[in-house]
Amino acid sequence: MSIKRINPQAIYDYIKKINSDEGGLKIMNKKGDIFAFHITSASLPAANILKQEALSVGGDFATPYECILGQKSHYDGVLIATKSQLEQIAKKCAIQPFGLKKIGKSISEHLKNNPQSPSNMEISSAIMAIINITPDSFFAPSRHSVHESIEKIHTLINKGIKLIDIGPASSRPGSELIEAQEEIDRLREIALYIKNEHLNEKVIFSIDTYNPATADFALFHGFKIINDVSGFAYPDMFKIAAKHHAKVILMHTQGTPKDMDQFTDYEDLFVHIDGFFAEKIDCLKSYGIDDIILDVGIGFAKNEVQNLALINHLKHFKHFGYPLLIGASRKSVIGSIVEKPPLERLSGTLAFHLIAFQNGADILRVHDVDEHIDCLKIYQSLKSANV
Repeated sequence: MSIKRINPQAIYDYIKKINSDEGGLKIMNKKGDIFAFHITSASLPAANILKQEALSVGGDFATPYECILGQKSHYDGVLIATKSQLEQIAKKCAIQPFGLKKIGKSISEHLKNNPQSPSNMEISSAIMAIINITPDSFFAPSRHSVHESIEKIHTLINKGIKLIDIGPASSRPGSELIEAQEEIDRLREIALYIKNEHLNEKVIFSIDTYNPATADFALFHGFKIINDVSGFAYPDMFKIAAKHHAKVILMHTQGTPKDMDQFTDYEDLFVHIDGFFAEKIDCLKSYGIDDIILDVGIGFAKNEVQNLALINHLKHFKHFGYPLLIGASRKSVIGSIVEKPPLERLSGTLAFHLIAFQNGADILRVHDVDEHIDCLKIYQSLKSANV
């Protein structure tokens, strides 16, 4: 007889390996899936009830030591429980007062939208390759002429990449907004080539724009995704997406690239982004659009600490039930940590993106495709090794 400590993420594979029956597999997996929730400003009665309910099923609700004295009206706490325990807690909260019904509903949403990370993922679909057709993108090697862009599209297709994001305007911090016509002029020859050569049948093209007219032009020429870095700030973008039945990337931001650094003061960043996503998703759905990818907007109206918090707790946003995209490739948040310019941020980018992927990202938007393919191959091999 021997004992080996295993990674909790491998519990499902190990239970399957010992040939447990299907019903037992589901039950045991729930017991090995640990969740933690930071709950703020719970009223004293709510905190006490939540503590009791959590303990009754084998979980816990950690509160400040002075909570037992009941001298304040509200307390923060951390709820810790397995998936099966949380299912019971959520049911009990559903019949409780003091705001616990809302907590129970939120817990249920997180449990509902908590899929297992597949060990057999398609790496080619987990990477979105960047092609910039701008003269001023912050990472100089990503700036492409028309000829270079067409060559790169063919190279990416040959590598098996399925998502290509083409940007005709820079959204680097401090950049000015440009008119749609200027974007269309930069995009025209490439878009015509994509349509005439039927390249949109081999790969999914995304248009990186905040201008509805540019999106309309690109979608007419075979693009399938709108990647709007303004967070659908312009109402006409909803209409364009609906007109073409497009998939959309909904990114959180505030202000414009020129002034977004002024909008980093949040009372609660996660509450703010939750509200932003909920409002925009409702609007998208009102136009019949439900093919949505969420992007928390690394580097957009966020400082370094906020960017790191979003990556650390990325699974929070899984409760919406949509895929998550992270695009931190060579950005300043990485530069400020490794203290290197954009040309020397590849290793930092790979580390940042791998952790994002481990924490719930489904798609990585990248400049360096080959290196990310290798990185995800290692990740996939470790997940599927079952040893």
